Amino acid sequence: MLNSSSSKPDKYTLESVLSACANLENLKLGKQIHAYMVRANIDISGAVRNALILMYAKAGGIKISHRIVDITGYAQNGLLSDALDLFKKMVREGPKPNNYTLAAVLSVFSSLASLGHGNHLHATAIRLQEASSIFVGNALITMYSRSGSIKDAGKVFKQICSNKNKLTWTYMIIALAQHGFGKDAAELFDTMLKLDIEPDQITYVGVLFACSHVGLVQQGKSYFSLMKNVHHIEPTSSHYACMIDLLGRAGLLEEAYHFIKNMPVEPDVIAWGSLLASCRVHKNVDLAKVAPENLLLLDPNNSGAYSALANTLSACRRWKDAAMIRKSMKDRVVKKEQGISWVQIHNKVHIFRVEDRLHPQRDPIYRMISKIWMEIKKMGFIPNTNSVLHDLDQEVKEQILRHHSEKLAIAFALICDIATLRIMKNLRVCNNCHFAIKYISKLVGREIIVRDSTRFHHFNDGSCSCQDYW
Repeated sequence: MLNSSSSKPDKYTLESVLSACANLENLKLGKQIHAYMVRANIDISGAVRNALILMYAKAGGIKISHRIVDITGYAQNGLLSDALDLFKKMVREGPKPNNYTLAAVLSVFSSLASLGHGNHLHATAIRLQEASSIFVGNALITMYSRSGSIKDAGKVFKQICSNKNKLTWTYMIIALAQHGFGKDAAELFDTMLKLDIEPDQITYVGVLFACSHVGLVQQGKSYFSLMKNVHHIEPTSSHYACMIDLLGRAGLLEEAYHFIKNMPVEPDVIAWGSLLASCRVHKNVDLAKVAPENLLLLDPNNSGAYSALANTLSACRRWKDAAMIRKSMKDRVVKKEQGISWVQIHNKVHIFRVEDRLHPQRDPIYRMISKIWMEIKKMGFIPNTNSVLHDLDQEVKEQILRHHSEKLAIAFALICDIATLRIMKNLRVCNNCHFAIKYISKLVGREIIVRDSTRFHHFNDGSCSCQDYW
């Protein structure tokens, strides 16, 4: 349920599940639910807040649990420095955080992808001699991965040494997969099997995701078979979605569709959404019509289904058909999710939208954009105006491309003279931006890390870690 865009649990459901976690002393699941609530910006108050306090109280005492919930409140409202100050006060004045509470606070900051604050928490864990704890170590791997620092996640994984448990291996496999190092993730999974550490459902989601994002089709099929026939794990909707994505990304759209039709479980929003995304990439209009029809039966207000179909039609230059889909979307009052990018500079988050002119430093940002655009065109960059899926003049299309939100965020980070640029985006990065950022990384001689809706892209010296397969 937590992975489905169509169903967000209400406060009564969350209260019940958190209370159950407290009664069963299942801190692991409780922390996952807490992290989800932070990511989904769910209000933590009233009965939900009390259930969260009770759940943490089972692990660290009532006073510590109150502090964790207060820290969450600050962080969720964008007051990251205040949240960190409250944590420092907790360390200074007591009660001292233990490995459970450190892991919980790390989960809060990892959900917000705040590397600077996460670094401080790691340093505190070292001072408190809790960094080698399996709970803290696992939380650090996730925090560094979500914050864009896969190297630091790898260092923590190595430092845990003999303390590694199944979760440690799983988190590192997922981290590598999300950063585009699918082959490394698969190798780590194979090493895990050789050490007789039995994978679970989540581990298999991670390794199947890894295969789908680097095109390891046969290997992915082999792992899926291994999961069912050797480890006797019943595939969930998440595993089926990974397989559909694996086939779809590789251009095997008919096979992906056949896979959906023959699944033993009813295809959900994620399954149809995976097929639709692949149809858009490979410009398959016929299947692109079938997928949203089924998707919209399950979720009539899914803006992504309308947008993906309209974009597929536009990519095939069927402007009238695309306009009809957008009109249908407007008539049904279905709002498209607006693309935003953000970058954290000196513990402050700066948010940008396409053609954004609200930032106080908009003039130097736009000057920097113009300068970069001119320089990368000299280097051989040719704007891919097909990425603008509207029937507009070429000049207008190029202007829109130049001012996409991720480019504005990059320009601002360059003005601030940041060594490694870490940009976050809520939607998939477009083909043109991906192509342009490769040139920009070569031009400025810096690593640019971009996290979009599904994965991280590491741009360095004109190339990307995804090898243009995403």
